[in-house]
Amino acid sequence: MGSYNNGSVKISEEVIVKIAQMAACEVEGVGRIFPKTVNSKPTKNNKGVILVTEDDGVIVTVQISVLENYKIIEVSEKVQEHVAESISTMAGITVKKVNVMVTGITSLK
Repeated sequence: MGSYNNGSVKISEEVIVKIAQMAACEVEGVGRIFPKTVNSKPTKNNKGVILVTEDDGVIVTVQISVLENYKIIEVSEKVQEHVAESISTMAGITVKKVNVMVTGITSLK
């Protein structure tokens, strides 16, 4: 085998946002993800996930609704854990913080 340079890998912010969306939706008790309605300064907003990139990692904010009869705190903590773990595992990126904004309660119809 010959020697070669592996080069570099770049992961777009949209991919990280998509990982966060999927991870949040996988958590039991999450009704749906809501888009952010107020613009923030250095953030990317895509369907309820706001990503702030920094030199040493990312800060993620996810806006969700929680299904009725679920404990908001428990669902939020699980979302934080699952989003951070998913981004770290799939993209190899350090997640500094995951903020969860609960914007509503969704009925179980």
